[in-house]
Amino acid sequence: MKKHTSFTAPSFFSPLDIATAFYVVVSGIYLCFGVSRLEDMLPHFLSRIGLLILIVCIVYFNKKHPSKYMGLLRSTYPVLLLSFFYTETGYLKNIIFHNNLDDYFVHAEQWLWGCQPSLKFSQAMSQKWFNEFMNICYFSYYPLILAICVIFYFDNKPYSHKSIFTIVFSFYLYYMFYDLVPVVGPQFHFNTLYTDEAPPYYVGKFMRYILTNLEKPTGAFPSSHVGIALIISVISFKHLKKYFYYSLLFVFGICFATVYLKAHYLIDVIGAIVTVPLMMGISAYVYNKLSTTFNNEVI
Repeated sequence: MKKHTSFTAPSFFSPLDIATAFYVVVSGIYLCFGVSRLEDMLPHFLSRIGLLILIVCIVYFNKKHPSKYMGLLRSTYPVLLLSFFYTETGYLKNIIFHNNLDDYFVHAEQWLWGCQPSLKFSQAMSQKWFNEFMNICYFSYYPLILAICVIFYFDNKPYSHKSIFTIVFSFYLYYMFYDLVPVVGPQFHFNTLYTDEAPPYYVGKFMRYILTNLEKPTGAFPSSHVGIALIISVISFKHLKKYFYYSLLFVFGICFATVYLKAHYLIDVIGAIVTVPLMMGISAYVYNKLSTTFNNEVI
C-alpha cells in the first residue's frame, strides 16, 4: 500500500513580513491607549493601513515577478521603515509615564560615576579631530545597517534571512521598550543642542543639522545604537568575517560616540551591552517559531 506523506504549502509571508506587520498592528493597538493624551492620531492610524498594504504589495510582486532585486527589496524594506518607526516612538513614549524619566538616570549617573559622563567626555576630549571622528562613527551607524543587510543578501544568502530578521526584530523590541520607558537622553534633557560649540568639520556639521532639525526626543535607554551595532558585529563575526574586521572600528567608535555626542547616558550603553544576548535570543526564538509554524520558503 502506497504511503502518503503530508505536505504543507509554503507561506505567502516570510517571518520578516509577519514580524513587521505584527509590529505595525501592536503599536497601533498601543496607540489607542493614548486617545486621551495624543493629538492628530488619524495620520498614525492611516499610515499603519498604508504600511500593511505596502507589505502585501511587496510580497505579491516578489511572488509574481521574482528576481534578485525584488528579493533584495523584500529582504530589506523593513530596514527602510526603521527611521519612521523610531521617530514615532517620540510620539508614543508618554502614554504610560506622562513625564520623561531622565531625572532618575541623571541621579543614577551621578551616584555611579560621581559626574555626568555625557557632559564630561566632550569637555575632556575637545580636540577638533576627535570631535569629527566621533561624528563619523555615530553617522556610520545608519549606512552600516543597510550595508550589512545588502551584503548578507548577496554574499551569504543561506544566513541572510535569519540575520536580517535578527537585526530588524531587535529594533522592534527596542522601540517597544522606548514606548514604555520614556528617556530622551542628555542632549534633550540638558538642552545641549543649542549651547554646545558648533562642530568644526563637515561630518560634525552634518550630524548637528540632523540632530537639530530631524531628531526628536525619543527613546534613549538602552541605546539601540550600541545594541544594534554589537548585534551586527556578532552576526558578521559568525557569517561575514571579512566584513566584520572592516566594521569593527566603527562599531567600537559608536559605543563611545553615543556618550560623547550626548545622545545617551553611559548607563544606556551598559544597558545595551547587557541586552544584546537577550535581543538575539528572543529574535532567534521568534524566527524559528515563525519559520516552523508557517513553513516558510526562502525568498
